[in-house]
Amino acid sequence: MALFGAKSFVGVDVGSHAIKAVELAPVGSRFKVVHAGIGDTPAGVVKEGAVVDPQALGLAIRQVIGQAGIKGGRVVSAVGGQAVIVRELKLPPMSDDELKQAARFEAERYIPYGVKEVNMDFDIIGETLEDNQKKMVVLLVAARKEIVDKHVQALEAAGLQPFVLDVESFAVMRALDAQAHSNGEAAVFVDLGAETTDIVITEGGQLRLTRNVNIGGDSLTKAVAGRMDMEFHSAQQMKEEKGAVLLEGEAAPDDRNVNTLHDVMLPILGDLATEIRRSLDYFQTRWRESRVGRVVLSGGTARLENLDRFLSLELGVETIVGDPFTQCEVPDRVLGGEARKQTAPALATAVGLAMRGAAER
Repeated sequence: MALFGAKSFVGVDVGSHAIKAVELAPVGSRFKVVHAGIGDTPAGVVKEGAVVDPQALGLAIRQVIGQAGIKGGRVVSAVGGQAVIVRELKLPPMSDDELKQAARFEAERYIPYGVKEVNMDFDIIGETLEDNQKKMVVLLVAARKEIVDKHVQALEAAGLQPFVLDVESFAVMRALDAQAHSNGEAAVFVDLGAETTDIVITEGGQLRLTRNVNIGGDSLTKAVAGRMDMEFHSAQQMKEEKGAVLLEGEAAPDDRNVNTLHDVMLPILGDLATEIRRSLDYFQTRWRESRVGRVVLSGGTARLENLDRFLSLELGVETIVGDPFTQCEVPDRVLGGEARKQTAPALATAVGLAMRGAAER
């Protein structure tokens, strides 16, 4: 069956606050953005990365892809956050059948529920020497069957056919990899979701570390709502319109709301910087000869004014806001200049998922 015509591929990213969909068509070694859309996730239908109400979510997905001009068909989607477990295993060389058994046995050490309750996959991503013995480096990914099933049900309720179910952080890495690495140095991907943040470190094409921390855009919004005595939605709008990190040595704005927002958000952003620094420190203790070259931000909260500069100063590492469209031609009719700038960080996962579709064709 063709995937949205002969040569186009669709990624659907479902978050607790927003649904994002991107359709890409390969053009040589690059892509053309055919359609893109973003819309609200109904309140309460996705919690902690897991679908709670597949039918309600399916209707919302159908609306987003319809408004974007995307026709129903096969899609690539993803699970992420606390709903998925990613671990790196080091195992002695063995046959494929032995590896399946060994990976399942090792998985029991990391999965807090029965192995029979999960959908699990693994891939050999490299090899290493440990105590002068050759080892395979195996990436293990697991998610509860219930979580996977409900995600699939939501896509089917939207009239879509799930083609591949990926991991959100892997999709982000795929979309932003071209911006992340320089001179062979390690890269840090920080994907700021509504409820949680994924921190991933890669080096030389290999995953070195993956963490999920309980800090996200909602943490900022709730703090703003509490300080300014607002409903959550109003606080979210205020944060998006006037939120900024004010840097020392630069002139303070006249708008008191901007100053108040900064004061409210700064402790939470400081906690985020601490968690990223802990990840960097752990990485450096394990790979002492390695060096981190760049931190790349994605997700809606990455648009917060001066967040990249703030983290650069806090971490002592160059930090940029990722643009998943650097490998793409983006027609103005799909995403005009300002719309592209505003939505690009939030669309990183969806772009990476569509790229996965191209790889799987």
